[in-house]
Amino acid sequence: MKYPKRLIEVDLPIKRISAHSRREKSIRHGHISTLHMWWARRPLAACRAVLCASLWPDPVDELCPDEFRQFAKEKMLKWANENINLMGSETLVNSMKIQKNPDILNNNLILRNALLDFIADFANWVDAQIPAQNYHIFL
Repeated sequence: MKYPKRLIEVDLPIKRISAHSRREKSIRHGHISTLHMWWARRPLAACRAVLCASLWPDPVDELCPDEFRQFAKEKMLKWANENINLMGSETLVNSMKIQKNPDILNNNLILRNALLDFIADFANWVDAQIPAQNYHIFL
């Protein structure tokens, strides 16, 4: 049986995720990871991003289920309309385009990029303080 490629196999916003990870590692107080200063702290930002990207199929892949594409379109449109204050600058530009013309999400490449933008913002837990209920949309 063939499976669709996952987002992590085709692309990942590494530069943006790395920036969030560096910032998260430099926090010295007020974050759960500083509870114990063990020698090999791993940034949770990178972990969150990798988990999402490894679970979700790539919408461009022909084996990607249509149900996932439809669900992702609905959620990315909702994310673009309701969470402007939580987005990074790159995501904001793309979300404005989605707000103006929601039909562009029918292009699977644009849908892929919207999901990757979401993943990059999802990694930024520290600065955005995004409520957990906003992240259940795909899990």
